[in-house]
Amino acid sequence: MSLRPASARWFELLTARDSLTMSVEALARTGSVELETHSETHTRISLPDLQERMAEYNRLARRYNQYWPPCELRPATSPGMPDRLLGRALSRLERWAEAAEPLVQLLETLRAEQAELLLLEDMLGVETDGMLDYTLLSTAGPSLEVRLFVLPAGYRLTAMPASLLYCKCSSPRHDFLLAVGQPADMEAFRIEVAAQKGRVLVLPGWVKGPRDVARGQVRQRQARIGEETDALQRQVDALAEPYHLAESLADISRLEWFLTNVTELPVSENFAWVTGWTSDMDGEDIQRALDEARVSAIVRYPPAPRDVQPPMVLQNPWWARPFELFAGMIGTPDGNEADPSLLVAIMVPLLFGYMFGDVGHGFVLLLTGLLLQKRWPLLRILVINGVAAMVFGVVFGSVFGREDIIPALWLHPLEQPLPVMMVPLAGGVVILLLGLVLNAVESWWRSEFGDWLRVEAAVLCMYLSLLAALFRHGSLLITGGCLVWYLAGNLHGVRSGRLARLGVALGTLVESIMQLLINTISFVRVGAFALAHGGLSLAFVIMAGATENVVAGLLIMLLGNVIVILLEGLVVTIQTTRLVLFEFFIRFLRGSGRMFRPLPAPRETVDLRE
Repeated sequence: MSLRPASARWFELLTARDSLTMSVEALARTGSVELETHSETHTRISLPDLQERMAEYNRLARRYNQYWPPCELRPATSPGMPDRLLGRALSRLERWAEAAEPLVQLLETLRAEQAELLLLEDMLGVETDGMLDYTLLSTAGPSLEVRLFVLPAGYRLTAMPASLLYCKCSSPRHDFLLAVGQPADMEAFRIEVAAQKGRVLVLPGWVKGPRDVARGQVRQRQARIGEETDALQRQVDALAEPYHLAESLADISRLEWFLTNVTELPVSENFAWVTGWTSDMDGEDIQRALDEARVSAIVRYPPAPRDVQPPMVLQNPWWARPFELFAGMIGTPDGNEADPSLLVAIMVPLLFGYMFGDVGHGFVLLLTGLLLQKRWPLLRILVINGVAAMVFGVVFGSVFGREDIIPALWLHPLEQPLPVMMVPLAGGVVILLLGLVLNAVESWWRSEFGDWLRVEAAVLCMYLSLLAALFRHGSLLITGGCLVWYLAGNLHGVRSGRLARLGVALGTLVESIMQLLINTISFVRVGAFALAHGGLSLAFVIMAGATENVVAGLLIMLLGNVIVILLEGLVVTIQTTRLVLFEFFIRFLRGSGRMFRPLPAPRETVDLRE
């Protein structure tokens, strides 16, 4: 745990060429490796050919993926170069496809018939006044033609040919039209329906008798199709084992992950080199992963190449990691910048809780964060902010906007607004001083502390003396001394153009002091939003109390608290972020480092039918 980020450690791994994919997969499963190729003396593995072979796999996937089983992507156990592994897996897959194709065609034919029969059953389930005998329809012709149409939703019949006899019926899901007429007129009507995305539904010749009898025939045929499709599906599933389908699909999925994350690596005839960065500073995780994967490899940790910029590793405890988001809005701190996540993890809940102080509202945020943090880990911030809001709710004596349930540990904001405004002002001074101190620490890390003492330290002392002058006017004498200190520091080492340098220094000083004072005053908004939160909550409490209807009062309270949580929660979040970014971070954070991006591990399981 440190305020100073650490540079990731450079590693080099030498392994047998056939163990390359297993090595990269083992490294990825540590979650602590970022690959970076750095070699000028070795040839590099060519991957475009593999991409072309993957296109062949994608063609097979489009045709057969719904017939493939889910597969577990366990770590690879058989060595081999990517091209050999992919060639072996594709060969097995093609042999499986050749054996499965006749069965798949039968399955698709039966399923298409099943879909037609479902529509026909839907139509036969509609109660009608007539006693139509479907035997007559199946024997119609050749002068007359019978067709059943499935009509699109909202379809309106136009003037029909006089020779067409028709009846229309509707189920809850579809509209149907049964028409009898001359073939020429029927074809013209079919074209009109097709233009509006309707279609003809095949009326099988074996459908005979009245509606109920015909419906029974359709159901019997559906049952037989169900038995046939189940039998065919079992035959398709039985082909998986002799052709090693699951193993081949797992190999291809791993290779697809490999091709996505690895573009090139240096190789020789017998060996492969994997290089990059790791956050595993002692190397134990990497060695353990290689041992578990049974990969024979030599790993060493030499100094990093001089021509590459190392990524930075933030060393924060688990509870502060969600707050790394704030520094990430500016950039990644480099090795000579402070990582403010630890301080922000304390600062943000205090600011948020003060502006959003309510036990009930904080509990809602806490519960929301606990329920959604697994799906969106970033929402863990809501858990901490919710707890802070509950604590300040006790301080202010507020529960869902009501101030008569628990006593205030300190005061009710609306009753004594002045102290509520002044406390954040003092907190703002502390936050700004922290930023200035961190700037001094960074100057020490960069071996520029002497320059900081000559110039920036004078600005810090002048800021403090001006604040002290609000209480003791004699502090202005210190302000004058700080001015001399600042000017002397700016003129240090300057032999010519001193007057111009002095003018620039004075302008810079005025800007810096005014910015500090304005930033200090801006923290008054924390108290203002605390008052706004209390005032809006109180408004809904008064509205609920003004009504004599208990149910209406409860609804007003419920709706009011929902509005307060959503509206005030959003506004307070924006203001907290603004204060941290533009009042605190600008003092010391430049974000000139490079983020550490670990190689993502392959998924544990994959369902290729999706």
